Amino acid sequence: MSGTASLTMTGAVLTVSGNVVLRDQAQLTVTGGGLTFPQTDYFQYSISLRNSAHLTLNNSSLVTNGTSRNNLTVSLNAYDTSVVDFGSSTLSTSGGSWLLGSFHDQSQLTVNNSTSLPTEVYPLDSSEISVSNSNLGGIWLVFVSGSRATINVPQKDAQGNFNFDFGSSPGFNYSVHMVASRIRLGLNSHPNSTMIVNGNGLAGANDADLVFGYHVENNTAPVTLSGLDVGSNVTRQFTDQGRNLSLNNVNLNPFTWQVYVSQSNGFPVTVTNSIVNEIAALTNGLLNISNSVLQLAVTEAGGPGSQMNITGTQIWSQAILAANGGQMNITTSHLHGNFISAGPGSSITLTGSTEDRNATSSTSCAPVNGYPPNTNGVPLCNPYNPLGQCSQVTTTGSGVVTGMPACN
Repeated sequence: MSGTASLTMTGAVLTVSGNVVLRDQAQLTVTGGGLTFPQTDYFQYSISLRNSAHLTLNNSSLVTNGTSRNNLTVSLNAYDTSVVDFGSSTLSTSGGSWLLGSFHDQSQLTVNNSTSLPTEVYPLDSSEISVSNSNLGGIWLVFVSGSRATINVPQKDAQGNFNFDFGSSPGFNYSVHMVASRIRLGLNSHPNSTMIVNGNGLAGANDADLVFGYHVENNTAPVTLSGLDVGSNVTRQFTDQGRNLSLNNVNLNPFTWQVYVSQSNGFPVTVTNSIVNEIAALTNGLLNISNSVLQLAVTEAGGPGSQMNITGTQIWSQAILAANGGQMNITTSHLHGNFISAGPGSSITLTGSTEDRNATSSTSCAPVNGYPPNTNGVPLCNPYNPLGQCSQVTTTGSGVVTGMPACN
């Protein structure tokens, strides 16, 4: 839609087998109904807004996996001065939907009395994010090279809600304003940035939940990350690539760490003896993983020239992906009913690995103390994949998956 085009759907479900593209002053409004994407693969469709376009969901639901039981994500990108407004609306992550929202330029997001819309929020540039009385999966603060700020971890009230404001720090132009909402605070650490995180230690049983995105980019020597673990009252400092990531008395929930590697220049990044929720080798990233646990999010070799080698590791990921020419090797590891997909020019090769189902169909994967069932960060099931299911394998174009083990 472009120009001054406007579409309003009231009291019904709008199903879109493709991308939603809004330009100029175009407006799409869904009231008292739903917006559904019948995806059969991860990131098959997307939502994009430019100029001063406007997307509104009011008292409605959004579904991103309209034809699948698997967890299939849609990306939302807002640019220029476009506006996204979610009011009294829902997305069911337990039903397999997920929406990643990135807000660029001077775009705006307003969320009120809503659930998981967007599921994850990425404020960028000079965007404005306002969230009130809502429950979202996560909001990510990106510490780029040269940026610096201190995060004092807020504490939750009896309902698990908290207030949080962020902005006006060196290297940041975007603003985040949260009121009485429940959300995980995602903190993205890039090389040459300074992030000081002050927790409340053993007295901080009600600390807001944190997630750390650890980015290794354009490295000029091998980098090793060892012992990325979970637990309470952690004090630790990371200083590779000129970064200063300092954790002071920080309480790390069972699903804390995410690692992203790009432009390795032939120097490997090694992750070992760690518990990691999401991990990806992006463009020209070289990533070796050993003796670790990969939890509930995505394991991906997802960019041109990317290579990921996994050895001796438990993989519970909702999706194991090779895309855009990425190559993945999985050796002597243990899979647990994953969604596995290789796109054009990409491959996933398994050697000497084993597989169990994703728990059993009669298992409850309902949250315990706010988190999917786990033992010290080791999952007992993945709520984003069908319980009792063996891995499902799909390929597109010239994508190849070889060496799948028998499922127990």
